[in-house]
Amino acid sequence: MTVSEVHHGRFLAVALGAVVGLVPAFGAEPEGATMQALRDELARSMAELRMDGMPAPYFIAYTVVDAETVETGASFGASLPTTESRSRRLHVELRVGEPAFDNTNYRDRSFLPTRTQTRTLPLADDYQEIRRQTWLATDAAYKEALEMLAKKRAVLQNETRSEDVADFHAQEPSSYFEEAVTTALPVGEARDLVREVSSVFVDMPLVHNSTVDATLGNRRITYVNSEGTAFTRSDPHATVWLRAQTQAEDGAVVDDFTAVHGQRWDEVDREGLVAAAREVGETVAARRAATDLVRYTGPVLVTGQAAAELFAQAFMPRLLGKRAPDMAAQFRRFGASRNPFLDKLGGRVLPRLLTVVDDPTNATDGFLGGFPVDDDGVPASPTTLVERGILRTLLSTRNPVPGVDASTGNRRGPGPLPSNLLVTSARGLAPADLNEEFAQLVADWGTEYGVVVHRLGNPSVSQDGASTTRVIVLGASPETSVEGVTLAYKVFPDGRRELIRNAEFTALSEATFKDIVAVSEKPTVYTMSYDASDFPAFSFSGVPGPGTPRITISIPDLLFEELTLRKPSENIPRPPVAGHPYFDDGRG
Repeated sequence: MTVSEVHHGRFLAVALGAVVGLVPAFGAEPEGATMQALRDELARSMAELRMDGMPAPYFIAYTVVDAETVETGASFGASLPTTESRSRRLHVELRVGEPAFDNTNYRDRSFLPTRTQTRTLPLADDYQEIRRQTWLATDAAYKEALEMLAKKRAVLQNETRSEDVADFHAQEPSSYFEEAVTTALPVGEARDLVREVSSVFVDMPLVHNSTVDATLGNRRITYVNSEGTAFTRSDPHATVWLRAQTQAEDGAVVDDFTAVHGQRWDEVDREGLVAAAREVGETVAARRAATDLVRYTGPVLVTGQAAAELFAQAFMPRLLGKRAPDMAAQFRRFGASRNPFLDKLGGRVLPRLLTVVDDPTNATDGFLGGFPVDDDGVPASPTTLVERGILRTLLSTRNPVPGVDASTGNRRGPGPLPSNLLVTSARGLAPADLNEEFAQLVADWGTEYGVVVHRLGNPSVSQDGASTTRVIVLGASPETSVEGVTLAYKVFPDGRRELIRNAEFTALSEATFKDIVAVSEKPTVYTMSYDASDFPAFSFSGVPGPGTPRITISIPDLLFEELTLRKPSENIPRPPVAGHPYFDDGRG
């Protein structure tokens, strides 16, 4: 048996042999009641769990998530309710059959994933109660797994799979243990900060709605599986969201947001929040008086935050290695479309000047998406996804997809997700050169002006400032939907700029990114909350609540030779009947 040390920046993971008890040099394995209860029940289940005439489990994994969270907010200087919560949840993943064909990668009429059972555990390290709940959850998972395996076999008994892809991939066992760090969550500090920041909007009567929300917490994950892999990992998080929204005189909704992230509360840039709130409010107020972009086709320069959001919403979901599950024939028309990038491995998906690498080991300041091991316990390592424009692989878990058998160590929740995504260029341009290239393109096209997009909406923020869930369809649709433009300008040949009120991209697809003609030499580093489903047809970018994974994208400004923008297609709501009270009480 060999022991190999793998360095991951600030992280250290050690790949071990099949004996669970071996401990890496990083630190001593925790001997708490939770880990011991999981190990004991795991050993008993693997040895004894079998119904007459039925297959025994060939794989079991237990994950316990301890979470402590504080959520607080304010609106126009007034505090909103503060919520403090503490939870401990057990997740059981169980497989029957064999790696080539098991109970997973199948959906019945519910379309819901069936790999896990979940139970609430006591907050205290009560060995007996943890064993009891683990036993019950394992029993339920086993019975459900047998049922799903029987259904899957029945569906496929008269069919031949078009692609012979295994359901599970072998993985060398590994161990990683972090010492628990208990940090009290500064509830009062967070409450005071959001109230202070939100008071910026009090003297902005043209801002009709605004909220400042803070979410901070500590998550502790304990994992063990029947192959010998075990880990404990801490995932602290802190985020402040600023939202502002108004309506123009014709009723058009104008909104914007910004978010500040940190691993811990003391890493959040609190000093910059007041300035950020003021900038968001002033920009929303200025756009209120601007005009919409009716329709434009031509060169578009997408910069900063907008470049990161556009890439994340329109291109990044294609880099996730998910496969369409087996389903009964009558349900397939409601099922998953195939990710077109599965058929583009080895083909060009970006201009040859761009390379895309996912690197969870990057611990540089501002990169918050990293981790030492993924949720399967696979040690983190960099993955080159696109090399000089050519698609080399997709981010994957231990569930193989056509063309990608092994895990890249990117399971985060139910499926694969990026960590720190770096888009780099072999030929980045200085700002003056990029602007010159943009101006030349506009002249070549003969358009009256070009368009520069600085900010784009985020799927987690609705127009009224509330959190919402948006479903991103990952099928072979010819057009990809992204959120509306929140800050953009018409740029004329004489250098004059004209603010655009609202606009949206249309006729956009992943193929559009092959038409990038130039990029900046300096990238923008941008962090976002992003969640993904286990269902390959969709990716969910929704409510950025506790435990929602965060992704950091480093990306240059992107100059597209041709994009189409138009006036938003939604109906415009009517403006408020009565005027703003700010003006009625004499302050306006």
